Amino acid sequence: MKKVKGFTLIELVIVIAIIGILATLAVPAFNNSVRTARVASARALTATINTGAISAYIESQMSGTGTYPKVTAANYTGQEHDANAFKSRFTDESVTSNWTFYTDTDDAAHHCGVWKLDNDATVMVVYCNTVDDENDLNKGYKVSFSHTDAVSTSLGGSITRVQLNGAPASGIPAGLPNP
Repeated sequence: MKKVKGFTLIELVIVIAIIGILATLAVPAFNNSVRTARVASARALTATINTGAISAYIESQMSGTGTYPKVTAANYTGQEHDANAFKSRFTDESVTSNWTFYTDTDDAAHHCGVWKLDNDATVMVVYCNTVDDENDLNKGYKVSFSHTDAVSTSLGGSITRVQLNGAPASGIPAGLPNP
């Protein structure tokens, strides 16, 4: 009679237990990597928009106005505006295909362009500009990104976070002021 070689039940249980232990260690590390990648994507989009705003300002100074780009919309109700001209001015469709764009305003009527990450709405990029309809000038802006761990991380602009009270930001329940 030939003896059949194979694994015993105890050996299989031990292997499954080891795989389970490794999985419990790997899943949190993977989730952290995903979150880090999403934040890095927001930081990159913010830097792109900031560079575009500075370039537009330099171009406008050459024509004598010295203004930052405006976010324009028919209304600033927080509704999606994927066809907005501001969205396509500084970003490429291939970069923003995973982001939803909408326009909004804050308590002081700064006009804001907001990009929210489609698969994690807590990750967002916000560009706000000052509003001076009387002279049609825009002398200030702020571009920042936020996520659940950081309400607002500014990458450029002269408008302070206090001046943007009410502007969209992650992790702030509706009705509470932004820090």
